[in-house]
Amino acid sequence: MALTNQVFLYSVCTDALYDATERAIHKKLLRLYALRKELKHRIIKYQNSGRRRKYENICVKVNKLVQHYKTELSNALSADAGNKKRELNPLVLNDKMVVSLFESSLTRAIGIPTNSLTDDLIILNVFFFQVFHDAVNNGFTYKGEKYIFLTASAGQIRKKRAVFIKESTYKRIEQKIMCGLTVDEINAAGGINPNKFCAYLALMSSATDVWEDFDIDKSIVVDDWETAVPGLVDHINEKFEIKRELTETVVPHMDGCGIMLDKPTRMVRLPFIKGLLVYFPFDEFIREKCGGEVAVTDIYGEKHKVIEEGIRYIFTKSQFKLYKYFHDWNCYKARFKAFHCEASYCNMEENYIPKSRINYQMLQTLSDMTDGEMEKLVSATNKDIAAIGYDFQATMRLLGATEYNRNPSYFQQSLRIYPELYRDAYTRDVIKQTKKSLSKQGKAGRLRVNGKYLFLAPDLYAFCEWLFLGIKDPKGLLKDGEVYTREFQDSDELACLRSPHLYREWAVRKNTRNAETEKWFGDTKCIYTSCHDLISKILQFDTDGDKSLVVKDKDLINCAKRNMKDIVPLAYDLRKAQPSIITNEVLYNGMIAAYTGGNIGVVSNNISKIWNSGDITSAELDAVKWLCYINNQVIVAVTLCSNV
Repeated sequence: MALTNQVFLYSVCTDALYDATERAIHKKLLRLYALRKELKHRIIKYQNSGRRRKYENICVKVNKLVQHYKTELSNALSADAGNKKRELNPLVLNDKMVVSLFESSLTRAIGIPTNSLTDDLIILNVFFFQVFHDAVNNGFTYKGEKYIFLTASAGQIRKKRAVFIKESTYKRIEQKIMCGLTVDEINAAGGINPNKFCAYLALMSSATDVWEDFDIDKSIVVDDWETAVPGLVDHINEKFEIKRELTETVVPHMDGCGIMLDKPTRMVRLPFIKGLLVYFPFDEFIREKCGGEVAVTDIYGEKHKVIEEGIRYIFTKSQFKLYKYFHDWNCYKARFKAFHCEASYCNMEENYIPKSRINYQMLQTLSDMTDGEMEKLVSATNKDIAAIGYDFQATMRLLGATEYNRNPSYFQQSLRIYPELYRDAYTRDVIKQTKKSLSKQGKAGRLRVNGKYLFLAPDLYAFCEWLFLGIKDPKGLLKDGEVYTREFQDSDELACLRSPHLYREWAVRKNTRNAETEKWFGDTKCIYTSCHDLISKILQFDTDGDKSLVVKDKDLINCAKRNMKDIVPLAYDLRKAQPSIITNEVLYNGMIAAYTGGNIGVVSNNISKIWNSGDITSAELDAVKWLCYINNQVIVAVTLCSNV
């Protein structure tokens, strides 16, 4: 993944867009804040002196002034909010305002040279919604150029940030990043949920490498494959009533997943297309099971002869986010080529996958773990802490100075070339800091285990049975309770885990390696799950690039089995977001809904408090179930509110 090449840009706060009146009030507030801070220091310094009362009285007066100017600033900002034309104050731009972005399809489309500072993009840190309202509705100017709202990634939304782009630059690259689609076309087709639109547009800013040998003409898009999987679930309704019921849960097995003939498996990005493409020899499947050729129907109703057309990439509908806004796949391909759009990839499957660390969320749900089990669990981490600085091989591994490190720092490269640097004073200091960090992480629950993070994939053999042979309910190669990965041995019991881990989500499954699974799945390092299993509902994953921590540890698995007794997947009734016509006002409302209503961290923290409150009875479990339901409601509510 492109985590070495970066570009630089300015990241400013909303006060950089103040007019003269607002700026004057802001400066008064800054002086008052500084004065109040000094007064608080003096109050502490003279707390046993008669002078303390004097500073306390002054501080009370300062607080009143602060409140007065806050109100004055708020009134000034709110006056005609959404209609003001704002200008970026160039005096606020300095080296402290410069941040970095990894190279992406967006930076490449703009043509920003590696390691250069650009003014084509500016990040706005939102502190005052009134200023943001003006900026989204009318843009802002800087050096005579107008900047308009572009998008915000999930990480930027969490930090109340948004990306603005120079309008002239956007007009130059619009067709390339939108694959020829326009907002007017989207609105003419009924609109789209604004937050989803921003999310799909933000895909182009993912850190990626160009997929040089990708051929759009060798690709098709087919329907998603889903089946009804029977099993027990705890259903939670809007009244928070929990009812255990035996039902058939519709599972979209290919949710974000596709197949291809290229290696290795990777997460891909194209305009409005995202997800995981897993290597699977479907050409061989067609030759063996379909007599050498088969015709499949794409999502637009057009038939394709897979072998004759040389198809190498089969996307699914769930990967093509804006499929309904294009007339057909040929329309998308024609625009993709005409506007020189880019296919890129990130998070490619590695040749070597190192052992990983578990986290506190996964451990806290094993509420009856014994002291003996804990001692065994921490033993590997304790050995690392004890070995660093004394065992050369262990130290090099913990410092990341190994041949398996794909993106080594200059320091790590130097250690490998000249190991004598191990005795250097700087290296000894790094070793001390690493040891301290390992100890701190261990106390926080990040413990070394016999586990690896692997891409989650469905039973692709069953998918091909459905797609090419027309079998509505295919058997596949994996039974209920089975998984496949070549990273562990046949018949190993494996614990499949995923973050965020909120409920008791320890899915213990049997690894099934035989001639057939090795033949069809053995050329990847994914963990394949059965289409007869509700594991995706237990771990709450889709297959667009989600990874599972797959652990082989007898003691952990025995503990997990105890705690997973009588635990079944949770099921909810959640509303779906509706489309709306895209306007600046709608985009603003959507972003504000995301900024203010998308804080699921509070819910997760409350769940942690319950897991660490002592004995976990059915009452505590019910409370966790309710909070998991609320957690999902919060996520959906952000999207729903954006329609306002």
